[in-house]
Amino acid sequence: MKFVISSIIVALCGFFIQLVLCQIDGYVPGQDYPIYNEVPRGLSFKCDQRLPGYYSDPEAQCQVWHWCLPNGGQFSFLCPNGTVFNQIARVCDWFFNVDCPSTPNFYTINEDLYIIPNYNQPQPQQG
Repeated sequence: MKFVISSIIVALCGFFIQLVLCQIDGYVPGQDYPIYNEVPRGLSFKCDQRLPGYYSDPEAQCQVWHWCLPNGGQFSFLCPNGTVFNQIARVCDWFFNVDCPSTPNFYTINEDLYIIPNYNQPQPQQG
């Protein structure tokens, strides 16, 4: 029974993926949007001198995004084909919703992450 349910779920997922891909019909993969199958080697992006946070990589046409850790570590990820990293929303989004070349202008959005609240400030009196 579990196998039948799993098969139905997989078939439905395949149907919905095909339905979604129809939305990008008319665009040429690899020309209008990137289609990497792995994070390209040799990207120049480094987390040195950057705030901890999430960064879209225009060098990889924004299909790659980097997670810069507070300790300076870096992890790189790949958005699914047809999507690129939306720096403003910090999620993978349809390529036509993102102006990839301008994403570095929004790197400062990471300033709202990793903030340690100051609990030593006086609290308002409740009456």
